[in-house]
Amino acid sequence: MESLKDFAILPTIPTELSYLGLKQIFYCGNLELLNSRKITIVGTRNPNPYAQNFTQTLARKLTNKGAVIVSGGALGIDIIAHKYALPNTIMVSPASLDIIYPRTNAKIIQQIYRDALILSPFDSPYSPRAFSFLERNKLVVSLGEYVIIPQADLESGSMRSANYALKLGKQIFVPPHQIGQSQGTQSLAQEGKAQVIWDIDEFVELLGFQEECKQDSANQTIAVKDEVLEFCKGNPLFEEAFLKFGAVLFEYELEGKICRHNGRIEVQ
Repeated sequence: MESLKDFAILPTIPTELSYLGLKQIFYCGNLELLNSRKITIVGTRNPNPYAQNFTQTLARKLTNKGAVIVSGGALGIDIIAHKYALPNTIMVSPASLDIIYPRTNAKIIQQIYRDALILSPFDSPYSPRAFSFLERNKLVVSLGEYVIIPQADLESGSMRSANYALKLGKQIFVPPHQIGQSQGTQSLAQEGKAQVIWDIDEFVELLGFQEECKQDSANQTIAVKDEVLEFCKGNPLFEEAFLKFGAVLFEYELEGKICRHNGRIEVQ
């Protein structure tokens, strides 16, 4: 396997991890990221296009407002979140830091190593085992102020992470999915264990990452509505439009400005 040559021991254990009783944590990269507000994003290794787009947009908008995204470097949701959050991202590895894991994500992991931050509780040499993934997930969940799960199956590592987050009293957020998809996150929402992100911009605002104030809110509303209609003239998939504009689409449907046909939006 390819390796990371330069790593060291954290001078102090982060407050968020102090309860775990870890004696040392190894790191590569920018320690200043630990001082920022951190949001955890984890999920399936096989995300559908909707979850991929949701993760990309959310990671980008959160980091544009100063958040740092924490994840585990795995295939799927994890690496997408890291990629679109760079350089404001923290990866926790299930291996020691002389090993890049998983190797299929080597290119992005090396970018994280150079421009962001990688952590591991494992001393060299240590190859991943079943136990180490559980330990990795504990750190990923613990570091984040909130936990966001874009997509997860009922019996999955992401759902175990969700259960761990609930034990810690962490607030979990999930996007809406079509019936039959992402049954893990759907169950969390249905049981009241997670809140649904209906609109990404509103969610970012909820977390305290405010958009710049508009001097003319009335004119701004008109501009946004024109943008919605212009986008919908391209006959996009409803999921694609919902990801971009959120709940405003329902307002447009009620007003008769747009309608849905075969999963796509048509302008009336």
